Amino acid sequence: MNRLNPLYIVVLLLVALLFLLFELSNIKSELKEQEAAYQVSQTVAKELLGYKKLYGDKNRIERSLKKILAQRSLKSAKLKVTQKRDAMLIVSDAIDLYALNSLLTKIFNGAYPVKALSIEAVDEKSAKLRLEIRW
Repeated sequence: MNRLNPLYIVVLLLVALLFLLFELSNIKSELKEQEAAYQVSQTVAKELLGYKKLYGDKNRIERSLKKILAQRSLKSAKLKVTQKRDAMLIVSDAIDLYALNSLLTKIFNGAYPVKALSIEAVDEKSAKLRLEIRW
């Protein structure tokens, strides 16, 4: 009288199988989402590594800044260059606008980590400049 009907066992096994298939499909979708997030993280890491190589190379930045500051168009600007361990400070009390334009064009077109930039007009033909580049 207390016998189990084999139909109940079959139904129980089918329900368990359906539950496992449902869970498996959820896990597969989560895995696909995680793979997509991993790919995004990988591309961001590669970009960051490229930026680190570009902006973190102190020697390259120093050499190229010295080349820029040694140009003939900037000789009349009377730039005061102070080099620290982790930064270079470029200050001028009266830089003409042509030299200022030339300097800023070269700085902003290159890959230099500009920390601070301050420009104040002195008169119509000159300005005060304070530029700090860190690495």
